[in-house]
Amino acid sequence: MSWAVKGLAAAALACAALASAAPWFSSRQEAAPTGCPLPASKPPAPAPAPAAEVASVERAKESSSVDHSRELELPDGSFVPALNGAVGATRVAEYWGPLPWSPIAAVERSSAGVDWYRHQDGSYSTTQMVWRKDLGRYEAMTRVAHPGPTPAPVAKR
Repeated sequence: MSWAVKGLAAAALACAALASAAPWFSSRQEAAPTGCPLPASKPPAPAPAPAAEVASVERAKESSSVDHSRELELPDGSFVPALNGAVGATRVAEYWGPLPWSPIAAVERSSAGVDWYRHQDGSYSTTQMVWRKDLGRYEAMTRVAHPGPTPAPVAKR
């Protein structure tokens, strides 16, 4: 394998590690250059929904002709609204990992103002739009955090 491919693999692993950070992970990120509009999205919800309302949002998978761009596909095939105005979010199953799927219990808002789905097993998942300097545009990001031991600190460069 070439050094470039190994470098890309290392970068992908680093991104995966960051994506699985705990829900209190800061949502601070590099600002988009002036003149790069955020994709049109619905206004943010005024407050997180109670668990009963979130459970009622989950529904059976609909036909493929339905626009699911503002929804998040769950591993069981159902859809819930994508949080934080995300558009075109990746299926949560791609980031859930080897643990069994855990249904959504509630929506919680972090101190950084990021809404997260809290799952029955204590896991958290979210979606949000982030500026991708490499792409020159905003892109939807899906993150999952499972409860467990605190990871070792990363050495500063």
